[in-house]
Amino acid sequence: MITATILTLHLAVLIGLYEFSAGLAGLTGRISWAAMLDEFERSPALTFVTGFMAFAIGGTLVLVHCIWTDLLAVIVSLIGWIALAEGLLLMIVPGPLLAFSRRLVGNQKLVSLIAAAFGLILIALGLTGRVA
Repeated sequence: MITATILTLHLAVLIGLYEFSAGLAGLTGRISWAAMLDEFERSPALTFVTGFMAFAIGGTLVLVHCIWTDLLAVIVSLIGWIALAEGLLLMIVPGPLLAFSRRLVGNQKLVSLIAAAFGLILIALGLTGRVA
């Protein structure tokens, strides 16, 4: 299946690069997800600013890419909505999201591997223009 728009392909590559980079940083020990969560819990300002950025990026994605025509477009659109919701939660009620995130990153290597693999898949799909 070929995706409907070139915008979807470009966004898939950009999101894939982000996911792959974050996953690779976690796998190599360049960052510690648990330490980052500790920083968020200690700094309400950092949490709010990060929430604002996630909201702004998610909101922009939702405004420019609310396309539900094929699998890749749906994935890109969902990522926009998830980022928007995550940003709102970080600004308004960060506690539950940080607690959920702490459970999620209990195994940094696994989470990083999943992020890197997801990133590579998005990059490949974005570069080939194919969903399956």
